[in-house]
Amino acid sequence: MPTGETGAKRYTDVERGVPDLVSVVIPVHNGVALIDDQLEALAVQSYPRPFEVIIADNGSTDGLCEHLDGHRLADRLHLRWIDASARLGSAYARNAGVAAANGDFIAFCDGDDRVYPDWLAELTAAAVRSSAVGGALETHTLNSAAVQSWRHMEPPEKPYEIHGFLQVSPSCNLGIWTDVFHDVGGFDVTYDRGGEDSDLTMRVQLAGGVLGYAPKALVAYRLRDTLSGIWAQSVMCGEGDARLYSDYRRYGMPQRPRGVLVAVTLYLIFRNPLLPKRLTRVPTGLWLFQAGNLLGRFTGSVRHRCFYL
Repeated sequence: MPTGETGAKRYTDVERGVPDLVSVVIPVHNGVALIDDQLEALAVQSYPRPFEVIIADNGSTDGLCEHLDGHRLADRLHLRWIDASARLGSAYARNAGVAAANGDFIAFCDGDDRVYPDWLAELTAAAVRSSAVGGALETHTLNSAAVQSWRHMEPPEKPYEIHGFLQVSPSCNLGIWTDVFHDVGGFDVTYDRGGEDSDLTMRVQLAGGVLGYAPKALVAYRLRDTLSGIWAQSVMCGEGDARLYSDYRRYGMPQRPRGVLVAVTLYLIFRNPLLPKRLTRVPTGLWLFQAGNLLGRFTGSVRHRCFYL
């Protein structure tokens, strides 16, 4: 495996008891405008056991530290702020958050989303049978109908997976036992163009661990709501996918079917938003996401010397 390959633990029994303490780790960069929404959601969790919340500040300049100092929910959430600014990137911030955590189980979420009341209860319930656990996302709560139309998201009952290979999970809704996280080497900070969450969860499974899925551990996910934002995210996702293929093809990760490239190319030509709307019938944001994703896979393939289009 790319990180922690040598000496990776082979898990033979993933049955565990409930966590003694859960550490909720939230990487944040300039998120003061939205962080309270997430903290308020964490404050009304149905989970009856102890948990702490760690804000891993990845170089914020918007007054995040001052905002959290003496926060009204600090005692209730056992809230801590840590400086995670030594290297930019959510992977580094999450690793720094885990390094500061006291819990034997880590629950990752993001500062601009909103966890559902049963999120921790459902995530930890699945964890007793798993090395790591992914949860579900929904996009209708925090996004307009127009923005929702820019992304095709899996329904909550369907786990995320790399077709023909392994199940994966986004890090905005992921739980993992602390010892497993350390055994596989944590997040690989060199995944600076996306894909670090898939990389982590695949390493867990290739080390013999089980990636569970908790469809009721639900997070309201905030989509990019500008065309420039959706473009940047789509390019990054495409580059991350190509990096994953470069690293994991020797473990059996397949290429994308060649017919997909033909279909996407035809889609981009005939659904181009510069054409009359009556012909394309496609939201501009959705077209941009597909175009950016293809560009990202192309540039990622060049950078990592592979072919993943």
